[in-house]
Amino acid sequence: MRSPILLAALLTLTLAACAQTPKGAPGATATPMMRAAPAPAAPAATPGLSARERQNRAVELLGTGQGVLARIELLAVLAEQPGNAVARKLLDQIDRDPRELLGEKHYVYKVRPGDSMSSLADRLLGDSLMFYGLARYNNIADPSQMSVGQTLLIPGVPRKVVPAKPAAAAATAAPAGQRNPVRAGQLRGQALEEMNRGAINKAVGLLRQALALDPGNPAIQRDLDRAVRIQANVRR
Repeated sequence: MRSPILLAALLTLTLAACAQTPKGAPGATATPMMRAAPAPAAPAATPGLSARERQNRAVELLGTGQGVLARIELLAVLAEQPGNAVARKLLDQIDRDPRELLGEKHYVYKVRPGDSMSSLADRLLGDSLMFYGLARYNNIADPSQMSVGQTLLIPGVPRKVVPAKPAAAAATAAPAGQRNPVRAGQLRGQALEEMNRGAINKAVGLLRQALALDPGNPAIQRDLDRAVRIQANVRR
């Protein structure tokens, strides 16, 4: 007579063998293979632009803190025009350490009404196109995000300059009866159309008129800052 323990062990082995399905046996279900998601396409330069248009596009992108996309546009400009000094200057502001680019020595400045990063770069550094480097110097990712009273570090030593009369400050002094937000909106729309046509000087003039009619309007101020940056780029 067989031992009950031996019989139990044989039964356990038999059940375990039955539970294992041979590889490739009928009824076996194959585990589906997971396909890796395709990698997103790398950003590319905007097609169909001339070198000048591409450079303006890069200035616009830098004005809103989009350094990665601006870099792609600037590299495309330099591939077409290796000696383009403006494109090289803008690219340096993206790639180089701002302290190395602008120097360690600095002084403190408090943002005033009507200031923008490009107007400060123009007035205090002598080059409005250094706005992105100045923003990075102050750890500001988006040069358009600046508020009155904010403390900035300005590279170098204070310059003896005649303070520019900001458009916003001039507009603030306008009598309340002369303010017309509706007309300001119309002028802003006309200015944006002129910018799309490439008439940047006319666009700047219209935006300044719009800001005078609606002082402190942030949308008009942003558009004016952007137009002034493009205007500076066109003049180079």
